[in-house]
Amino acid sequence: MPVKRLDGTVEEQAAQIYDLAAEAMQEGRYTAAYRYYLEIERALPGFRDVPQRLAQANYARREQRSLLMGSLAGAIVLIVLARLLGNNNELVFLGAAVLGLVVGFVVTLALYPRLARRPKPPAET
Repeated sequence: MPVKRLDGTVEEQAAQIYDLAAEAMQEGRYTAAYRYYLEIERALPGFRDVPQRLAQANYARREQRSLLMGSLAGAIVLIVLARLLGNNNELVFLGAAVLGLVVGFVVTLALYPRLARRPKPPAET
């Protein structure tokens, strides 16, 4: 992504970064959005609804990372299980990996609110 030069006052620059953060959230780039909102919050505490959006981006990026890790863990568990059962067929390992990714994703998705030990932040308005 090309670097965008910010012009204007601090408030105008914050508004430009705010737009970049909203775009990142729409695209599912939650870590980028979190960093944008964090920059705004550091420069202008309480700007617009940044504290709420910062909480939403933080929750979403943690959820995204947990889903990735849960999916990988599911794949690893099923591959190891297939190996322990004495299977040497690579197609079975591939199938176990794909099935493990799906199962890990679904289990993590179902359990994430409990694992996070925090409620989901209010939805955007």
